[in-house]
Amino acid sequence: MLNFNELSKKQDRELVELLMNSSHEAFGELYTRFKNLMIYSCKRCLKNDADSEDVVHDVFLQLWENRHLLKPELSFSRYVQTITQNHAIDKLRHFDVHSRFAKNIFLNEKDSTNETENTIIDNDYAELLDKIIESLSPMQQKVFRLSRIKRLKYGEIAELLDISVDTVKEYASLALKKIKKQIKQHTDIHF
Repeated sequence: MLNFNELSKKQDRELVELLMNSSHEAFGELYTRFKNLMIYSCKRCLKNDADSEDVVHDVFLQLWENRHLLKPELSFSRYVQTITQNHAIDKLRHFDVHSRFAKNIFLNEKDSTNETENTIIDNDYAELLDKIIESLSPMQQKVFRLSRIKRLKYGEIAELLDISVDTVKEYASLALKKIKKQIKQHTDIHF
């Protein structure tokens, strides 16, 4: 077990190697080093302190859960910045989709206080999305679910599925195009 002074003198690469071996202390030191920079980066995108902190905590949770996939030879600073920016963008997309669904429900319903109808509409959208995902090719389904539901990055998906990152990007792009097209055909939502 290393003390704080020893950890604070270590380079990021050394801390990442310790983190890969499940060192809570190294994890804490990396969190201390990068938390404020990551929150600042998120605030530029999200314009909200609480959401920015949530994103940073999610990123660090993901780092801990996937510590065995880290690559110490890569710049940890760039890596966490990229992950943080991607999570912030995902959060904005989530807000945007949620906002569109809410707006669509509000505009199309006659009695906005009817919770049963809201639940039915929400369930219909969820069912439609499930059907659309099931209509994708098996690889598109895997990539979409790993990317959008499990929130893995393209590099992680490529490693997991033993395919190139470019192939992952292609499957993800095709899946999103098909999903958007189907949603446009079956709802009043437009992208």
